[in-house]
Amino acid sequence: MEREAIDEPSVASALERLGAAGQGVIAKRIDLALLEGQEHLAQALRTAALVGPGMALAVVAWFAMAAAFVLLAAPAATLAVHLAMFGSLNAAGAVVLVALSTRRGRS
Repeated sequence: MEREAIDEPSVASALERLGAAGQGVIAKRIDLALLEGQEHLAQALRTAALVGPGMALAVVAWFAMAAAFVLLAAPAATLAVHLAMFGSLNAAGAVVLVALSTRRGRS
């Protein structure tokens, strides 16, 4: 009977092992969270690398099409009229986009 008591770990030893195991689990969860965060960041950067140039090309295309429309609509107009038409066309596009985004935000 005395021998069994000596072989069994003490309560303090068991609590120490429990604490060490808990710390190991927490450290592994932190490492996993860091890896997941790095993967999300890498995916976001890959997406931005594709979306960024696409958006830049879309902006350039919009301005080119707006300028062509203004020049075709009033070929004999003065520069001031061309600029006013160009600005109005861009403002109308901005109003439409803002209206669409606020409508999506409500639903």
